[in-house]
Amino acid sequence: MAEVVRVLVVDDEALVRHALRAFLAADERVTLVGEASDGTEVVDVCRATSPDVVLMDIKMTNVGGVEATRHVLEWNPQCRVVALTTFTTEWRALEVLRAGACGYLVKNSTPTQIVDAIVAAHAGDRVVSPEVQERFVRAAIEAGESRATGDPTLSDRERQIIELIANGLSNAEIADVLHYAESTVKADIRHINHLWGVENRLQIVLRATELGLISL
Repeated sequence: MAEVVRVLVVDDEALVRHALRAFLAADERVTLVGEASDGTEVVDVCRATSPDVVLMDIKMTNVGGVEATRHVLEWNPQCRVVALTTFTTEWRALEVLRAGACGYLVKNSTPTQIVDAIVAAHAGDRVVSPEVQERFVRAAIEAGESRATGDPTLSDRERQIIELIANGLSNAEIADVLHYAESTVKADIRHINHLWGVENRLQIVLRATELGLISL
């Protein structure tokens, strides 16, 4: 018989946790070992419950899902994190995947799809919701079509910002690392978008990869 996957649910909405608790209990492939209502609790609960997979919300008060994902993997690099969120934008997915998550699901997924993703993540696979995969593909195509000729000159700070974007950091986190105002970081990102003819973070990362500035 296949190993039962130990799951920790992290979500700041009690109703969501209740729904997840109900259908996880109905599937013999998984067992719910714990819950956390905020990213600040997640490592303590992980230590207490030793989950195989953490089902992680993205937008939470205090510590969000991207930062919480990093904390989980610092605690145990073998633990698998699957994001479960309402966001379908590709740059949100890129942020948490770059932080180390191995899956990205939207909350309109069916119970079976979510459990299938948990089991697949535990087996070492990467799972992304179809609508988010479609956005990745579209962004890649648009980045190729709008790519500027040559490599417009970037400042050292802009190159640092691109690397930090690729590592999944938010604007506020980038500002903190570089010791600049968040408004300065936003202005630099707008300048990068203008230079490269791109519109969002994912396209910045794809373009930087094409130019060999970073590697994914």
